[in-house]
Amino acid sequence: MHDHEVLLFLLLGVSVALIIISSILLKTSLKYYRALKALLATKTPSIKKPRKRYVVFSLICEGDVSRNSLEKAVMEKIAEYYGQSLLHKASPYIVFFDEKTRRGVIRVTHLYVNHVIAAIGFIKNIGGKKCIVIPIRTTGTLKKAREYFAKKL
Repeated sequence: MHDHEVLLFLLLGVSVALIIISSILLKTSLKYYRALKALLATKTPSIKKPRKRYVVFSLICEGDVSRNSLEKAVMEKIAEYYGQSLLHKASPYIVFFDEKTRRGVIRVTHLYVNHVIAAIGFIKNIGGKKCIVIPIRTTGTLKKAREYFAKKL
């Protein structure tokens, strides 16, 4: 055997080894690619803008109650039972409150409607007067909330 035949044989051996190694690496990388593709293909929940809900409520009180004292009582009860974090996330806001009929509407984020309804159910005292807050109806539009607000029960 001549030197150039030995070199050619060595080159052929190295080429075969490279082909085998590259096929093994290709198979493992293909497995990783498929696994990653499967992970990315699973549906991830899309983050949507929080929707608003409107809770129509009525008060039964000993005396007159102002909007400010009602708002303060609602905020305190939510913070007491669920904490400041949930209070911020729920972002309750009294849209309407009629002091004569003692009816009102609270706007709240849709994820925390039940939390707010539960918390206002625990209100027993507003501005030093005994009161009970009764949720009447929850709706998704302000227009419907105004209709329920204006209805006589």
